[in-house]
Amino acid sequence: MQTAFFRSIILYIVVVIVMRLMGKRQLGELEPSEFAVTVMISELATIPMQDSDIPLLHGIIPILAIISLEFIMTFLSLKSIRFRTFSCGKPSILIREGTIDQKELKRVRISIDELMSALRNKNATDISKIRYAILEPGGQLSVINYEDSSPVTPKMLDLYPNEAGIPFTLISDGNFIESNLERRGVDRDWVKHWLRRHGKPEPGKIFLLTLDDAGNVFCVERNTK
Repeated sequence: MQTAFFRSIILYIVVVIVMRLMGKRQLGELEPSEFAVTVMISELATIPMQDSDIPLLHGIIPILAIISLEFIMTFLSLKSIRFRTFSCGKPSILIREGTIDQKELKRVRISIDELMSALRNKNATDISKIRYAILEPGGQLSVINYEDSSPVTPKMLDLYPNEAGIPFTLISDGNFIESNLERRGVDRDWVKHWLRRHGKPEPGKIFLLTLDDAGNVFCVERNTK
């Protein structure tokens, strides 16, 4: 029992490291080769977990071999457009100038119902207002509307609001995040002064406090109930 437990922990750590090396992608954004690698790694990891008679290296070595092959394919994809097209595919234009390309739909094996569902997820219900709908290699649908159908932006109205940027967490559950204080160029005294000036409790009673590039502070007090 102990052997199976420790084997599972070792394989878990190996798989986590391997998936971390593959980069940060959601499941729906994986390229075909990456999805295949993910499935194969999960299968290879379960075999030594279930059968303790199989040496642990017989599970780890194939996993390392597959991830090495994935790195080689990634390198070749970066160097060769033809190889990238072969391994990852290329975008398919399903709607062009408000007209559905029925031949392309059949080629990529997507039904009209699936296309309409994907368009609804993009809040694009009027096909006549769509200039291009492109099926990306990863399976996502990109929708480009005509300019007169695009949402109004502040720039169109000659408005130039301040860029808020990324809000950094200065206090999390009553604790200061020192690295974020340095990034924002403030210190604990600045935070305490802000809390006193706005009638907030001491830092230990703050659940969340953030500060963005424009100097906007968002503060949530800890729930004491």
